[in-house]
Amino acid sequence: MCASAISHTSLTGGEIARLLLPDVDYLCLDRIVIGKHDVTIEVTSCQVAACCPRCGQVGRREHSRYKRFPGDVSCSGRRVRLALTVRRLFCDNAVCGQRTFVERLPGVVKCSARRTERLAEVQRQLALTLGGEAGARCAMKLAMPV
Repeated sequence: MCASAISHTSLTGGEIARLLLPDVDYLCLDRIVIGKHDVTIEVTSCQVAACCPRCGQVGRREHSRYKRFPGDVSCSGRRVRLALTVRRLFCDNAVCGQRTFVERLPGVVKCSARRTERLAEVQRQLALTLGGEAGARCAMKLAMPV
């Protein structure tokens, strides 16, 4: 294909987010930082409310925010790390023993996980297909080390 036949389009922030982020509608792209060997995608959870994991009551009062840094699938040979800003919320149920809780991000990262669900799945498939040492070497070459 000759160069003149290639059309150039610019992507909006929403289109870039759909390309790079997991297939969920509650993450808002804040910024992308591209380094020499890695990419950091800064996102914020934009869920309106979250349910207490103990009693199931909806919590809306924000206690605080903090960042999580799970690894993600590689992009253009660079390691990708998400910088997820999540909220800690109050549980307003008087009989629940849980005073505060962190909003969950289903489909993105499990509670206390250090990698996204999609990275875990890619690494799992590499391990099942190639085995231990070969899978680890392949994952390293793909910028998704185990």
